Amino acid sequence: MNFLILEDDFIGRVATGSELFLAYSFMFLFGDLIGYGIEVLFRRIFTVHRWVNPGFMKGPWLPLYGFGLMIMFTFSWVLVYYLPRNMTFYNPLGDLFGINNYSGPTVYDLIPITIMGCSLVLLEFVAGLIFVRGFKVRLWDYSNIKGNILGIVCPLFDIIWFAVAIIYYYGLSPFVFEGFKKSFGFMFGSSDGRNANIVFIFFMGVTYGVMLIDFIQSIGIFTKITSWAKKAGIEVKYEKMREEQKDKLTLSKEKFLQALPKTIQIGISKVSNTQVSRSKVIYKFKKVFFIDPDKNTENNFGKDNRPVSDEENINENGSVKADSSNK
Repeated sequence: MNFLILEDDFIGRVATGSELFLAYSFMFLFGDLIGYGIEVLFRRIFTVHRWVNPGFMKGPWLPLYGFGLMIMFTFSWVLVYYLPRNMTFYNPLGDLFGINNYSGPTVYDLIPITIMGCSLVLLEFVAGLIFVRGFKVRLWDYSNIKGNILGIVCPLFDIIWFAVAIIYYYGLSPFVFEGFKKSFGFMFGSSDGRNANIVFIFFMGVTYGVMLIDFIQSIGIFTKITSWAKKAGIEVKYEKMREEQKDKLTLSKEKFLQALPKTIQIGISKVSNTQVSRSKVIYKFKKVFFIDPDKNTENNFGKDNRPVSDEENINENGSVKADSSNK
């Protein structure tokens, strides 16, 4: 079965279903890896404030972003190409998706942007629901943010996803389009399917094989954790341990500062006052969006910096915490 990808000048010829599948597989893998890096930096800078593995698996995989990239690419392509031609869409290069018609931003751009934004929110909700209900694991948790639904989606991050859709549509879409064409040509050639790059396709398959093994092992790990925690009824007192460590660290800092010369102490005091002022601004920002600005937001990750299951976060009375982690 053959599929015509837009027009012949999109990739230069008619593509088969298997070729289209492999081209999308490469796009998924690319988004998977890039999204992982983005999420690691986001949590390091804005949320958890330490290096963590945000994914469910051990390796650098975050399928949510792979699916997100494919969704945005597909909607940009299908909607722009198949909607009536009198509806002009953003086309900065004059040849986007095989449509030879240069155009700046138009009001019709709201159609693909809205659909892409809603699709990303829906994708996040479905993925979060699968992990929370199926594996009892929260890869992210918005339960401390106002207006959240099951701690999986919330208005604040919905806005962020729509911002991602806008940035992709106006900034990244032309580059992703060109990248798709070049990757397709690199894998299969532009004239016929006889020039397929078997070596590249083989290594891409090996990468998927490694990811699949990682996925299977990760499912087994979380299943064992859940089963073990239920049978043993062990009380994991993370909060108590954390408070004890904080108290020891605070005491050590005070002793160290007292041993320093007065001039250095004064300089450190000025820096601390500046940090306190910044903290007040951040706290006011949190009060606008968060239910409880003082709530701890680090319970989502264990000592190995990987997401923990809800059963690992147990109160001292043996009951599972209602909100074991927060993003």
